[in-house]
Amino acid sequence: MRYITLFYYTVFTTVFGLIPPEDVVARRVLPTLRAMVAVELSGRGLSEREVAERMGLTQAAVSKYLRGRGRREPAVAGAPAFKALAARLGKGLGGRTMSTAEALGDILAVLRGEEDRGLVCQMHEEEVPSLRGLGCDLCVQRGPSALLADQEVLGDLRAALRVLEASPTFTRLIPSVGSNLARGRNGARTPLDVAAVPGRIFEMRGAVRVPAAPEFGASRHVAEVVLAVASVFPRHLAALNVRAEASTLEAARSLGWGLLRFDAGYEGRGDRIARAVRGQKRPPRALYHEGAFGIEPIMYVVGPSATDVVAQTEALGSRL
Repeated sequence: MRYITLFYYTVFTTVFGLIPPEDVVARRVLPTLRAMVAVELSGRGLSEREVAERMGLTQAAVSKYLRGRGRREPAVAGAPAFKALAARLGKGLGGRTMSTAEALGDILAVLRGEEDRGLVCQMHEEEVPSLRGLGCDLCVQRGPSALLADQEVLGDLRAALRVLEASPTFTRLIPSVGSNLARGRNGARTPLDVAAVPGRIFEMRGAVRVPAAPEFGASRHVAEVVLAVASVFPRHLAALNVRAEASTLEAARSLGWGLLRFDAGYEGRGDRIARAVRGQKRPPRALYHEGAFGIEPIMYVVGPSATDVVAQTEALGSRL
């Protein structure tokens, strides 16, 4: 049975890569820390039996640690935080000036510190390389994880972009300057809080082309619209720009869309849009301007998510 369990554990972690940080702590950190504490206590003249009693371990386990048998992590043994922790535990448990609860509290405090971009975090990223560079906060987050929230935003965008790439009608809606699809974080305040496609979505040989995967801070103009609308209607966090020809506006009105016009021009555009939206009792389905010298007429389809915006845009394309 033990080998069957080990087999499934190996498959689960190597194939799916689902290795929680607690697993790294249990396999790689705690055995080394126990050995370090056992050595500290033994160095204070305690017998194996006494060391076992103070640490809550079996004498056989303590004997193994003191003889250097079993896996040791050099990085843990050499880390200043864990060396200092082992010394404190050796002194406190050895002199009976530290209770078991106090010892556990000290261990947990050090582990939490090393999970927050410290050694435990580095070891976790070694075993789960896909977490590198994401600013992972899964170990130390309080409340909703920022990492998971960002992944939800990017996942929404990727799903919506797949629909656009397969769309038979969206090419007729792409403006000359190209389109972009943007989705903001909850509480977005700056363009860095808004994810979009680097570059623009464009038409090539009759098909929709998305040049790169979405990322935060990749848009300026569409992000500006997202931020302006969200400043009034916080749940409306997505936008997609399309052509604003007379036929497009007519098709939008035939769908019963609430349309909001604003003046073209880039200077102070975000503030102008926010003021226009502030006068609405309900969020508009789209905002548009009629263009100006050197500025193409554009309509921005807005909604609570990227998938919602694309679904509405698909309905618009079908009407043309």
